[in-house]
Amino acid sequence: MQARYDFPKTAPAVYKAMCALESAVMQNPDLDKSLIHLIKIRASQLNGCTFCVNMHLQEARADGLNSQQLDLLCVWREAQVFSPKELAVIAWAEAITLVSQTGAPDENYNAMREFFTEAQIAGYTLALVAINGWNRLVLTARTVHPVDATAAESTDATAAAVATA
Repeated sequence: MQARYDFPKTAPAVYKAMCALESAVMQNPDLDKSLIHLIKIRASQLNGCTFCVNMHLQEARADGLNSQQLDLLCVWREAQVFSPKELAVIAWAEAITLVSQTGAPDENYNAMREFFTEAQIAGYTLALVAINGWNRLVLTARTVHPVDATAAESTDATAAAVATA
């Protein structure tokens, strides 16, 4: 896949504004960074953004998040490895990412209120606004995620073997 355009070069002012939103979310001392990682990864999974899934999984691992949780985030409802607080955040991430289908249900909002202040809920919601924006920018620009050279060679060799079989 080839990138369509380089968003930071094409729209530098908007890119700078997106970076400012991202920075404000990440620097908010009232938000749990591990929950923001879960939000970013789950939203990126739902949006099918390989670039962002790859990047945010690497960041989460570097920050010491639980590997089993990261591995099972895509099947979080069945995983039984998340706390009630984490479940509320993940459900909120899905509800907001899929807002055209869900309408941001009261059930999800009320679950968030059990654990967070209104300001924290707003902060986590802004984290979702940011990651959903990044996902859409990356997907429409067709930004290619970095591929480990060894993995790429292995994939190319497998594809060649299948093609000749």
